[in-house]
Amino acid sequence: MPRRAVLDAGSKILGSDRPAWATGFGRVMDHLDARITALSEHHATVVWPPDVTLPALGERLRVIPNHVCLAMNLVDEVTVTAGGAIIDRWRVAARGRNK
Repeated sequence: MPRRAVLDAGSKILGSDRPAWATGFGRVMDHLDARITALSEHHATVVWPPDVTLPALGERLRVIPNHVCLAMNLVDEVTVTAGGAIIDRWRVAARGRNK
């Protein structure tokens, strides 16, 4: 039976783009063998390989969406990291301006 985790990020943040070559709806950084296999509007289902430790309840995970445009339109701020450390936060000036 597959082991699953549910993330508080769905198609409204990650988008539902899934190119033919992609094996999921984005990637979970630090857990590249995990696969985002399903999306609802507000949640993502991640299948974890049997040899990978599941994240703790409430643990924050870094997710790379397949296509970033939707994410940039729907968030107020993005966090900039380098070497695993937060180095800045950028306000998204064009947030919600896709008309």
